[in-house]
Amino acid sequence: MEKKTMFNNEVQNKTLDWLLESDDLAIRYRTLTEICESSKSDEMDNLFGSIWEQKSIQGMLKKQDEKGLWNEKEYGSFTPLRYLTAFAEFGLQKDKRIDAFVNYSIETLSNEMKNDPSGCCTPLVLRALVMLGYHDRNDVKELIDKFTETQLYDGGFNCKRLLDKKPERKSCYKATITALLLYAECKRKNLIIDNTEQIIQYFTKRDVFYTSDKTKFIIDGRPGWRFIDNFFPVEPMRIGLPLTVAALSILGAGNHPALQKAWDFLNEKTDEFGKLVLDGTLTKQPCNFGKVGQPNKWVSFYALLAEKYKAQ
Repeated sequence: MEKKTMFNNEVQNKTLDWLLESDDLAIRYRTLTEICESSKSDEMDNLFGSIWEQKSIQGMLKKQDEKGLWNEKEYGSFTPLRYLTAFAEFGLQKDKRIDAFVNYSIETLSNEMKNDPSGCCTPLVLRALVMLGYHDRNDVKELIDKFTETQLYDGGFNCKRLLDKKPERKSCYKATITALLLYAECKRKNLIIDNTEQIIQYFTKRDVFYTSDKTKFIIDGRPGWRFIDNFFPVEPMRIGLPLTVAALSILGAGNHPALQKAWDFLNEKTDEFGKLVLDGTLTKQPCNFGKVGQPNKWVSFYALLAEKYKAQ
């Protein structure tokens, strides 16, 4: 019997029904708003309010100090990335409960970008701020502009640390794939970046996961560079297959022939019910996004989101 995949209507409907179940309010809300495009209603408002009351969100809020910040001892320099990403992925929006930490994160990022306006974490922090709705702030827009101006001649990105060692070097795949996610979220918020086409070409010319001459798989010989697994949530070394394909699809490249291998990878990881198993996750994170080795709604959501934008 031929295996059914996420990429047929019957399985997509099963996946959608699974994501809309009431056991995970954040996934249900994001599915309704981002995939089903449900209209604003009292029911949607109540669902959104219930997300703030979830145990995982309340647990994070209780860890705040009197200034509304989180202790950096737990995650070090990754603290803004871990917490902002957690709130953003839960579908939350700008709110006075996190405003102080957002202000702190923007100030910290601004200071860091004075020395290195590129890097790997920078676009992921900016992506989280965009997802949370802080993209309308001038300081956030300026940081996004400053980052995108560091795009190199080949369409990719790099960090100052590597460029200091070899100023003429080409871009870094890891830095570019983190930038890709920022570009995709900016487009979803109608923030158009002028050099978007260049970053799309960066990935299409290498069939997404290969060297530019397409002779070598990009992660060969680089332990930890796991971009073709179902990983969640995001972090610089492991973005994850569903998020990568979704980002390219959002940017309008979903039907590009160069993405066929990426779709094949995703297809191979999808079971007959359209569910994807979580291959990996952060060992330390503010809240739980699922157990490794089990069907996971977060990565399945992004796979379905990828398919939605592909069809547009």
